[in-house]
Amino acid sequence: MYDLAIIGLGPAGLEACDIAIKNNLKVIAFEEDQAGGTCLNQGCIPTKAILHCANFLNELKQSESLGIQLFSTPNFNWHKILERKIDIVSKFNKVIEPSLKRNITLVKSKAEICVIDNEIQIAADDNYYQAKNIIVASGSKPVELRGLEFDHEFIVNSDDLYKLTQLPKTITIVGSGAIGLEWATIFSALNVDVKLIEKAPSIAPLCDIDVQKRLERVLKSNKIDFYKNDYIINLNKNVVTLSAQKTFETDLILVCVGRKSVLPNVLISGCQENYKLKVFEDYTTDFDNLFVVGDANHEVMLAHAASYQAKSVMKKILFNKPIVKKPVPSVIYTSPMAASLGIREQDIENKDEYVIKKLLISSVAKSWCDNMPDGLIKIIIKDNLIQGAHIVSKEADSLISVLNILMDRKIPIDEIDDIIFPHPSFCEVIGEVIKNGR
Repeated sequence: MYDLAIIGLGPAGLEACDIAIKNNLKVIAFEEDQAGGTCLNQGCIPTKAILHCANFLNELKQSESLGIQLFSTPNFNWHKILERKIDIVSKFNKVIEPSLKRNITLVKSKAEICVIDNEIQIAADDNYYQAKNIIVASGSKPVELRGLEFDHEFIVNSDDLYKLTQLPKTITIVGSGAIGLEWATIFSALNVDVKLIEKAPSIAPLCDIDVQKRLERVLKSNKIDFYKNDYIINLNKNVVTLSAQKTFETDLILVCVGRKSVLPNVLISGCQENYKLKVFEDYTTDFDNLFVVGDANHEVMLAHAASYQAKSVMKKILFNKPIVKKPVPSVIYTSPMAASLGIREQDIENKDEYVIKKLLISSVAKSWCDNMPDGLIKIIIKDNLIQGAHIVSKEADSLISVLNILMDRKIPIDEIDDIIFPHPSFCEVIGEVIKNGR
């Protein structure tokens, strides 16, 4: 009997592990793949490693405008970019599992939940295990579209891109969420002709309306063709036809229209069919002491949200503290980045109760010094408190973190005006939007 069993060692599972170890719990964890989950191995980290190379190449292309002369046209080596990505990921892989094995029982196997005589057990590696509490953090996988099923060669998902031996000349990206926009940014910088297709009426449909408009400008400036309110109706070999009757050839189709949760099989003795877990708002389930966190519960599919959920569940297990939900900041790593937190303008029903302040990023000198003046900041205020914040800017990931603290700690707007922001910096745009935004 273990104190805690964890199924899946992505950001949520690792967070739960860390807290359990620090509280001297006897822990067993099940991971059939590499520890670190999608974020470390196929998602956030490898994408950002490649994105850094792409952005650096873009900066080199602008060198003349900065008074810097290159003696040859900047070029790149796709294989070395991938090698760098592999090296970064492996640095973490080499540390995580050996560290875990020193403190927990680690089973490298797929796990299933079995209910035998009303007792929950975990079946893995031809053995059965029991624990006082079980946390399911089994992650997610790419969503597949009917008619665009993955063949992993011509129609691919984001996981497949790391296996490309050479870059295509043209690529069609279906979906303009974070994954689609980031890969569009990467491929465009690496001289691939990019076409981005979005079925919704706007690019980045989950973002605030002003962020959507700015991101469209970013796509245009990067010479990325995009089609809104459109979708593929026919595919004849490598010829794509859209619903608006636009036709073009493509070397590769990347489908990234979201991810869906992956849950372990639940086998109940005496039942012929697998049982589907019911997951409630506090991450509990219809089985006592079994929790589902991270991508597996499909609430907010972000690594930092998964870690926070795991932390909340561990506080519930250890100290019986209630689950507290908080707004989760999100970042799209385009160039410039887009970041969002809290309520969007289009979600406000009674606008008379809110104050909305906007300011162009070009209003702060640092944006011109860094050759990145394009963008805006927008804050949504109610009762003298920040209720939402939306940014398109260089360093938007850091800016949204500052605003997250101000919002989480419920610091009144008039007190924020007394905070000293360093000059010159992108951070001072927070003080400026409060003082001069309109």
